[in-house]
Amino acid sequence: MAESRGWLKKFWTPHAKRAERRSVNHFAAYRWDGSSLKHDPVKDISATGVYLLTREPWHPGAVVSLTLQKEGPLQRSPERRIAVQAKVVRHGEDGAGLAFVLGDDLESRRWERLRESLIEETKPDEMLSLVRLGDAIAFLSRICPGGSKEIEQLLRVRLSAHQIMNAVEIALTAQSLLAVEPATEGLRAEPSLVVRILEEGSCIDEGWIKHFWGGLLATSCTADGSDELSKVLVELFSQLTTYPARMLVVVCTRAPKVLAESGLISAQPLACKTEEIKTITGSSGAQIERDLERLSGLRLIEERDRNSMPGDEILITPTVLGLQLFARCNGERGSLREFYALDFPLSPVCANEYAGTGREN
Repeated sequence: MAESRGWLKKFWTPHAKRAERRSVNHFAAYRWDGSSLKHDPVKDISATGVYLLTREPWHPGAVVSLTLQKEGPLQRSPERRIAVQAKVVRHGEDGAGLAFVLGDDLESRRWERLRESLIEETKPDEMLSLVRLGDAIAFLSRICPGGSKEIEQLLRVRLSAHQIMNAVEIALTAQSLLAVEPATEGLRAEPSLVVRILEEGSCIDEGWIKHFWGGLLATSCTADGSDELSKVLVELFSQLTTYPARMLVVVCTRAPKVLAESGLISAQPLACKTEEIKTITGSSGAQIERDLERLSGLRLIEERDRNSMPGDEILITPTVLGLQLFARCNGERGSLREFYALDFPLSPVCANEYAGTGREN
């Protein structure tokens, strides 16, 4: 972190007894808010924090990832910018005061080196890419506080620059899904599971599948950092190619759901016209049969009786495991009953959104 603070030395004295605030001109704090790049002017800065001119209604205690530099285009030199996490401590009439959250332990330094190394290797050509990459690394450091070594091995050794940006997209999707839920700040995930999700998902360019990997990453985060069901579901999803994944979306979306007296959720059979499946999933006749066999072999749909329906129709029933996988892929951390809205009619979801070019983030 020390090298990244080079440009800040003129504004602060590390050994001062009191953190003196210095006014600065034409400096800004850039951040990714989950949908777009934002930047707020810096009113003043000290060794311990920064005051931003902003209308953002942050709650006290909220942690924000910031990249500080001169206003304008991306500063490529690490000595002319600094990426920090800062906690909101107060609000003023014209903005908010934030205190830097700076770790000086070995693990924090590893995450910082990883972030700078990835910036150097991927060479982002715009501020948006830089901020997104920094925000993704900050998120991964929060959910995997002891996983820097494993994640660095993945990102710097096994993934290409293009795959790294796909992994960044998956991490930011997970962060956005968790951001809308209460009390998710202390959630953790097993580093090996995070690595598996990022490695498998980074090989895919279809937006809706990357979104699903982001959902699985978000739902793998728990209070104690361990979730056996997530391991099972990640393994299952990694074995699905695009066509059977599209088919799973169709049947889990459209099959009628039933709530048993025991509280368990199940699905009723869904009758689909062969031509309709071809149109929605893009599969051919022979491919449809292979995809159904694949889903059945993974226990995501029930085994079919091929003689029970006319030749132009197929009867498909998602299993509870299939329903769980689809819900987790969408970032659902609650009950299946809540996700499938069984207390009132389920709003139909257009499965065509997942066909063709796929669902975009």
